[in-house]
This record gives sequence, C-alpha cells and structure tokens, in this order.
Amino acid sequence: MSAPDAPLSTKVARGVAWAAGAQAIIAVADIVSMLFATMWVGTEEIGIAALAFPFYTMLDTAADLGVTSSLIQRDDHTPDRVSTVFWFNMLISSGLLGVLLVIGPLYARALGHPVVGWLLIVYGGKLIFQNVYAIPFALLRKELRFSEIAVARVIAHLAESASRVIYAMLGASVWVFTLAALTRAFTFGVIMQIRHPFIPKLVFRPREVVHYVTFGVRSAASQFLYQLYTNLDYPVVSHYFGDVANGVYWLAYYIVLEPVKTIANVVIDVAFPTFARLRNDRAQLIDQFIKFTRLNLIAVLPFVVLILLCIPEFLQIFYGGKDGWTVQHYEQCADAARILCIVGMLRALGFIGPPLLDGYGKPELTLRYMIIATLVVPASFVAGAKLLPQLGLLSVAVAWAVGYPLAFAVLMYLIVKTIDLPLGAYLKAAWGIIGSCIAGGLAGFGVSLALPHESAGVRLIAVGGTAIAVMLTLFATWQKITPKSIAKSLKG
Repeated sequence: MSAPDAPLSTKVARGVAWAAGAQAIIAVADIVSMLFATMWVGTEEIGIAALAFPFYTMLDTAADLGVTSSLIQRDDHTPDRVSTVFWFNMLISSGLLGVLLVIGPLYARALGHPVVGWLLIVYGGKLIFQNVYAIPFALLRKELRFSEIAVARVIAHLAESASRVIYAMLGASVWVFTLAALTRAFTFGVIMQIRHPFIPKLVFRPREVVHYVTFGVRSAASQFLYQLYTNLDYPVVSHYFGDVANGVYWLAYYIVLEPVKTIANVVIDVAFPTFARLRNDRAQLIDQFIKFTRLNLIAVLPFVVLILLCIPEFLQIFYGGKDGWTVQHYEQCADAARILCIVGMLRALGFIGPPLLDGYGKPELTLRYMIIATLVVPASFVAGAKLLPQLGLLSVAVAWAVGYPLAFAVLMYLIVKTIDLPLGAYLKAAWGIIGSCIAGGLAGFGVSLALPHESAGVRLIAVGGTAIAVMLTLFATWQKITPKSIAKSLKG
C-alpha cells in the first residue's frame, strides 16, 4: 500500500508495476496451463466449449449492472448505500440465473449441443457467489490498494490454471474451462473478504441506489455490449465452418487477442480509478492518458511483432503432432493469428478509451461507441463468412481486421472531442514506440529470411531474440525507457 503522502503519479506508477507483475505471472500460468489442458481436451470439444465460456465475462457484467463501478467513481458512500448496492446486485444476479435457466437450453438447442446450456446454467450459479467479492474488490480499487489486488489476482488465477490442468486430466472435457473459472472465483472471493472484510447490513433502500444505477447501468451496458460483439465470432465460425474449425479459430484468437487483453489489463486496472481522480483537471487527465497510451504500446506491440514473426514456429513446437490436426489446420491457425494481430495493435489503444470516458463521467459516450461496435463488428463476421466462404475460418479473422478499425475510429473521435485531446502531442508520444517496434520487426524478418531451413526452435530463438533486442535497444536509446527511469518513477 502506498504511503499516505505519496503523490498520485507515484501511486499510479506503483499500481502499474504491481499490475504488470501480476499480469505477467497470470499470463505465463494461463498459457502453460492451456498448453497442458489441450493435451487431454480435443479440438472439437474446445470448439463446443467456446460456444459458452467466452460469454462468461459478459454475464459477470450483467450481474453487476455497473453499480460497483460507481463505488469507484463516486465519493459520497455510506454503509447503508453500500449495503443497498450489495442487495441490489443479489437481486440482479439471482434474476439472471433465472433467465439462464430458460435461455441457456434454447441457445444450446439452436446450436445442437445441449451441454452448452448446462455450462451457462452452472456458471449462472457463480454470478450469485461473485457478490461475495464484488464490493470489497471495488473498494480496494477506489483506495488504490493495487498491491493487494495484484497478489489476490495472482493467487486466484494460479488456482484456475492448476485446476484447469487437473480437470482436463480427470476427463472433464468441455467442462474444463467452466470448472476452472468457478475455482478462480471461489479463491478470489475468499481472499477479498480477508483483505477487505464486508458483511452487508440488512438494509435495502431503493432510493439510495438510484444514483449508482444511473451511472452504472450505462457503464455495464457498455461492458455487456463489448463482451457480446467480441465473442459472436465463435458462433459464426461454428455455424458456417463447424466445431473443429471453431477449435482451430479459438486457438488463433487465444494466442493473439487474449494475451493482448491480459497485457492491456495492466493499465486498465489502474486507469479507471486514476481518471476518476483526475476528472476535474483536464491537463493532468490528458497527460495521464498519453502516458497510459505509451505504456500499453510498450507492453502490447512487442508481443504482436513476435506473433507476426514466429507464430508458425510456435505452433510447430507446442502443438506439433496434435491429434486430428492437419497441415491445413496449422496453416489456418497461423494465418488467422497474423490477421488478428492487426486487431491486437488497435485494441492496445482502444482498451484505454472506455476507462477514460467512464472516469471522466461520460459513460453515455462509451455506450454510444459500444452500440456502434456491436452493430458493425458482428455484421462484418457474418458478411465475411458469407462473402468469403472459400477462406473458411480465415474469413472471420479478415472480418475482424475490417470491422474493428471502423469502430476504433469512432472511439478515437469521441475521445478527441470529449477531452480536446491534442493529436500532435498524442501522435508524437506514440510514434517513438511504434517506430521502435517496426524496426525490431524488420530486423527479425531479415533474420527469418537468412535462416529458411533451420529448425523451428532455432528460428524461434534467432528471429524472436533479434526482434526483442532491437526493440529494447531503441526503447532505451531513443525513448529513454530504462530500468533506471522505471525505478525513478516508482520512487516518485
């Protein structure tokens, strides 16, 4: 926990550092556990499970309606109001479970996989349990106690990663991802109650929650729509190209866009409460937005460059010989991953936009963006599958690369207009990072051309190592980003 007299900039830097450490551990554990889990779970089973588990975060958001986010944004809390928020969330999550009992089987029947309905219903039970940690988690974020949040997340995600492998070994099949998510929720709930104990009062005053809902419902609607439009690609791939293709597509998506989201969460976790603190100081708000943009680019772009350069070698080393996979599957997965890298680069920037607008007190603008994205991006999925069927699952990846930039342009327009963002300063701050990564990518590509016949392991190390070395060198010499400068920002 930061010292009481530590300036906000130091608290933010320490928060990012704690979040970065946590997300690094989580990302490695997640990838390793997935690699092991897929040894026991077949591609078709993954494709079926992917019809349910990508929507779980959307259900989490719907069960909360964003009222806990308003706990972070607002400063006029009382014990009665916080307790009312808790009981309100209990009502919403219980009602959502009831809805899933009806809609889950109908959705599963339409897909031809009854187990998908049961996956959704079981996860609906988790929605009620998450109220155990929702308010303690929100209050810890409001208090900028990022170190405690980071430790709790690491422990919970390690529990999920370990259980994912155990469930796979025990033959849980399509249930692996759902059971692992429940394990993570239980672990996180226990830790949150230990770090910030909360027992609600037996008080429910509807008028007290009106202001929270007014802010929160727009934020929650935005999150709901985000989860919706970013996960409708799976049903489209499954419907047009089959469950095996959906499993192959899932792997490409998981290799690129899931890590991008995990890496970006390093900044997102800190961004919303920080922007909320700075909402009345436009100059500092803009300065912090530009700093967060640079941080996300530094974290995400090198990863995207490595995927572009090394994805065939990665698949050959870690997925070579996978049962049921053909040469075409490997080629499709690699090509889809490379196409999705275009989306990953933009999402590195796009992820910061909604926390900025919400923290600034303009959740209606975030909602407007999400509505446009929900109309444009899924429509592109269907259009791609229908107009480019000869590409198979790649048609949906191409649709991502066409539809998302349109939505991203809308988001940037709203940001520029809302905070009067100076585009010159913004582009100047971003260009150095982008240029460093382009140079690293070109250097790695040159090595790749020079070593066409080496083994996958040698190419992975040589190409990836060269790209990383060039990027880090340019970060240090051109952008002045060194361990010393990072340590200085943490000390304040």
